[in-house]
Amino acid sequence: MQFNLIDEQWISVILRDGTTTKIAPWEVTKDFISNPVVSVDAPRPDFNGALIQFLIGLVQTVAAPQNGTEWHKRLVAPPSPDELKEKFAAVRHAFELGGDGPRFMQDFENVTASYGCIDGLLIETPGQNALVNNTDHFIKRNTVTGLCQTCCSTALFAFQTNSPSGGPGYMTSLRGGGPLTTLVVGDNNHNTLWQLIYLNVLEHRKFTNICGNPYLVEGKYTFPWLGETKKGKRKKGEMFYGEDTGPQDAHPATMFWAMPRRIRLNLAEVSSGYCGVCGNNSQNIISSYKEIPGGASYNGWFHPLSPHYEQTTKGQTSILPIHAQPGGMSYRHWLGFVIQDGDEKKMIARIIHEFYDRSKSGWQFRLWAFGYDMDNMKARCWYESTMPLLSIDNLIRPEYEQQVGGMVRAAVEIASNTRSALKKAWFRRPGDAKGDTTFVDNSYWQNTESAFYTALSNVKSALESGARTSEAGNQWLTTLCNQSLNLFDCYAWEGSIEDADPKRVVIARKELERYNYSKKIKGLLGIAADQLGMDKKSKMKKGPKQAELGF
Repeated sequence: MQFNLIDEQWISVILRDGTTTKIAPWEVTKDFISNPVVSVDAPRPDFNGALIQFLIGLVQTVAAPQNGTEWHKRLVAPPSPDELKEKFAAVRHAFELGGDGPRFMQDFENVTASYGCIDGLLIETPGQNALVNNTDHFIKRNTVTGLCQTCCSTALFAFQTNSPSGGPGYMTSLRGGGPLTTLVVGDNNHNTLWQLIYLNVLEHRKFTNICGNPYLVEGKYTFPWLGETKKGKRKKGEMFYGEDTGPQDAHPATMFWAMPRRIRLNLAEVSSGYCGVCGNNSQNIISSYKEIPGGASYNGWFHPLSPHYEQTTKGQTSILPIHAQPGGMSYRHWLGFVIQDGDEKKMIARIIHEFYDRSKSGWQFRLWAFGYDMDNMKARCWYESTMPLLSIDNLIRPEYEQQVGGMVRAAVEIASNTRSALKKAWFRRPGDAKGDTTFVDNSYWQNTESAFYTALSNVKSALESGARTSEAGNQWLTTLCNQSLNLFDCYAWEGSIEDADPKRVVIARKELERYNYSKKIKGLLGIAADQLGMDKKSKMKKGPKQAELGF
């Protein structure tokens, strides 16, 4: 079966007039003035995330700007489809899905293994243990028995890009299982698909200086499937270990094309039918693939589209990519996603850092974060979220980031205070409390998010006008404390009846109020010690009983 991912019109997209169609990658700038492509339109959100990274990687690999001037020019006046087609032709040979030569993201060899159902390329599919133990309760086996060429190509790329741990010898992706990706999204004046791609492409020299060996120019060092697969070895009996592929062993662009899994699609036995993902009828339904352990093990890479953090173990410091966690993404992740968090040693993605250097006055862009929350081999949830990226003058940026960082840290402290107070209200021995309290956290973060973005604007305005930011800090503290007490009042009486104790609830509420207005939290917000944010003296005038109850 011949299917070239550069030539074929296989990427589903939406045009500005609302119509949907399929394009080849080089057609992304087609009708850019009259009716441009505005977004990808895959049948699954993780496929959308995979497709945009595929396009970013393609442009970064063969059509990256040489300098900042070219980047700004091409952002609003992109190359024509014919120009892109010519550039992409240089790597066309690496994007054959089938055929007798190298196959896109597949093992160089026709590996010897039994064929398995094609649904194994979908990360949420139950693993072998789940099938054997009959524990596939929520996501059933055999729901996807065949994929069309489009969905199979996307699933293959998504699987290699996000590959989770699969047991001994089945390697994770270059950024680990289910990596978190953060992208810059344009405003209303920069809302085409081309601009989304280009906003996340670095200048050639900046990209090649991040990580990798730019002197390894042979194709196999960028597209691993063009050469003999790096094979892991058996050690310690039957244990498989992947072969290390560090930054010194491959070209920087391999960050977009890494191939940790040794996979071969079964393209000799295609059939006609309906795709299990998009539902379209196709004459080339792919139903199976085979995989063997012992692929490439990627270590030490620094991907420009992911935030990272420092981890020190036994005196050795490593820089590792951040992954999505239970509870989703909100402004509580502002530090490390949108701005640096020096205290926690979290680093925003290089592409977000670059945005601040490139941004112009009036740009109101957004950050798009997405990724899988993985529990080892299990995909617990797909998360994605958007957050504003404000254009801040460099003269006030340090103070702005310090103030906003304090706002987020204060919110985290008060969220923790709220959880602790509820446990004290619910249980005689709060330290022994068990159970899921994420519903409290989720309500807290959701109910304060709008106010957070308002506070961001207020801080920015105060700094630009030379005013103090303490007023914005006081307003934010009031918002957090009100929400904290509201949640406490809502849930404090939800504990078990046999443990109910009104006095314990009253004391826990009083402590919560005191902790929320502590010097530590006011210090994070830059509020002077004598600025309480509330008039405690006036509360005492209401009488000792009312004051005790916090009314």
